[in-house]
Amino acid sequence: MSNYSKTTNFGAKDTLPSGDTNKIIRGSEFDTEFDALVTAVATKADTASPTFTGTVTVPALTITGNVTVDLGSADTVTIDGGTY
Repeated sequence: MSNYSKTTNFGAKDTLPSGDTNKIIRGSEFDTEFDALVTAVATKADTASPTFTGTVTVPALTITGNVTVDLGSADTVTIDGGTY
């Protein structure tokens, strides 16, 4: 999972004087920017029905309603630090 970080300050280009070659927006700048966006979006969990791998850490969790735990082939589940 990666966060999006802007790589080109397009607003700063607006302040440059006409004729300054740095004022031009280049295709490579767009490619870099859009590649970063694609990576960030593709590696984030979806809001609806996300799938996680590895260890998921939730600092505070409130559950209202019923919870179903599918143990699969496991015999036990451990819930620490709360009421169950």
